[in-house]
Amino acid sequence: MEQLLTATQMRAADEATIQSGISSRELMERAARAALSVLEESFDTLLVLFLCGSGNNGGDGLAMARFFAEKGGKARVIYLGKLTAAGSPDTDCMSEECRRQFSLLPSFVEVCTDLKTDGATAAVDAIFGIGLARPIEGRAAEAINALRATAVPVLALDIPSGIHADTGTVLGTALPAKQTVAISAKKWGHMLYPGASFCGEITVAEIGICAENCSGYIVQKSDILTLPPRPARAHKGTFGRVLVIGGSVGMSGAGFLAAKAAMRAGAGLVEIFAPTENRIIYQTQLPEALLTLYDPDQFDESLLLSALSRTDAVAIGMGLSQSETARRMVTCALANARVPLIVDADGLNLMAGDPYLLALCYGRTDPTILTPHLGEMSRLSGHAIAELTANLPYYALSFAKSSGTVLVMKDARTVISNGEKLFLNPYGNSGMATGGSGDVLAGVIASFTAQGAAPIDAARLGVLAHALAGDAAADTYGNRGMIAGDIIEMLCKVLT
Repeated sequence: MEQLLTATQMRAADEATIQSGISSRELMERAARAALSVLEESFDTLLVLFLCGSGNNGGDGLAMARFFAEKGGKARVIYLGKLTAAGSPDTDCMSEECRRQFSLLPSFVEVCTDLKTDGATAAVDAIFGIGLARPIEGRAAEAINALRATAVPVLALDIPSGIHADTGTVLGTALPAKQTVAISAKKWGHMLYPGASFCGEITVAEIGICAENCSGYIVQKSDILTLPPRPARAHKGTFGRVLVIGGSVGMSGAGFLAAKAAMRAGAGLVEIFAPTENRIIYQTQLPEALLTLYDPDQFDESLLLSALSRTDAVAIGMGLSQSETARRMVTCALANARVPLIVDADGLNLMAGDPYLLALCYGRTDPTILTPHLGEMSRLSGHAIAELTANLPYYALSFAKSSGTVLVMKDARTVISNGEKLFLNPYGNSGMATGGSGDVLAGVIASFTAQGAAPIDAARLGVLAHALAGDAAADTYGNRGMIAGDIIEMLCKVLT
């Protein structure tokens, strides 16, 4: 799996590597040479601007400018750190490595303290690195905004200046890059929006730093191959039974989408627990599914208890409504299901407004997977959506840990956590922002769980399969015209 680091984890890995005997200067110059290779491969290097700050990221840029100039390239350093009273770079305010690299610059390299773009064909952003945690202002902000107004393409060193390395938020202003060279590993800010839209193509430069304290990972296409195998000698019971509790009167589509997705994702049997009014709809739309019917006006809990006793995984909440009958069904499932339980949509909304249901959920000894979008997550957690989006990894990890659940926090970049590890899904597209897409996801996760995947694996692989199927659907129908049912049909392509 590909690591995804926080700034703190990256600094710790860097320090551990230095303690092992590789000098800070050596690491800096390895990073500079790796970035220079990307610059020479992908950019017009007739005249390159090197925008450098006073920290180690600036030192990387200065080393890069030196190597480029020594090879005969035309380099112009734009120094954006603190200046002396005379207006020259203040070396006393530079980091030790930045100061060393500044002293090694050849005398023929032009050094400016204001942005000069005349003749420039490319720019290297080495103003701020992953340590930035405050809004950019002053000369650096002015230079960034001025460069943004030009057509000069930018290569960012480690991360675009102005992007928070842990959250992807924009700190006042930020410099969009055509390409970013991530040193040693990608950071969360590379992958989370809005930061992801500033990075362009991302290249990871391996320079000999190994992070051993990583808890974050990027979900990869090849992870699909880790799903439980399907033996040749099998019957329908081999591949698990899913119970779908959803699709109230007038909302039958939600239950249908979840149930069909569970089938397409490989479940051997799927049972829909549905109101009597939906019988003809389900028997017509999905004759392969088993059907247990209940009367919404005279709910018989024994019917649900019986269905719970014969299943391997439960998905509840999709189009369920927030009626009293729905609340009773959620209560019954939380209290009595002795199998993994996937709670979505109205199931989440009912829990958010009822401390008793929340206590039942968090007190379960069997696995519970929650699949909220940000609005539902806000209601569950009590945090405003703006708070959540400002730091998705933190809130996902802390909520999963405190609740004892596996959390699938759905966004353009969905984050999955079991309270110990974090996974980010980089796939999917805007066409998946359509009614029913979440119902499909709940069905896929329930299916993988019923087939024997561990809860965290069912969640991350369910998100992955759903996203890859969404991308395949967009290729066929376009992301403007695709619908949730298209995602289901494309599961067959990604789960071969």
